[in-house]
Amino acid sequence: MTEIITQLSNYISNLDWAYIFTFILISYGFNSEYVTALFFKIFRFKIATRYRVLIIGVLYGTAIYFIRDYTANNIEVLLQSFVFALVFHKLLVQKTIRYFFQIKVPKPTQYEN
Repeated sequence: MTEIITQLSNYISNLDWAYIFTFILISYGFNSEYVTALFFKIFRFKIATRYRVLIIGVLYGTAIYFIRDYTANNIEVLLQSFVFALVFHKLLVQKTIRYFFQIKVPKPTQYEN
């Protein structure tokens, strides 16, 4: 049991937490109703939320890779952080916020239908 906890602790401590939190904030911003409506108004096509998040994550991860002058070894850390951010955000953050604040899921807007 101690070995499992040690491995899990090492995994969590090696994640890029700055990337995870900023990625979640950026994704929230780009998936807001105002930004998605503006994107639809300009380009006249819609992209599903999961694909927008994927595109944002890849572009942001690529930018972080070059800005921080990472090596090839750090690509794995960024990928693990990206996957963890998706799961962390979807399972923990959204459920917790909805539970505590009793936020109702908004109905899809007309351009998302």
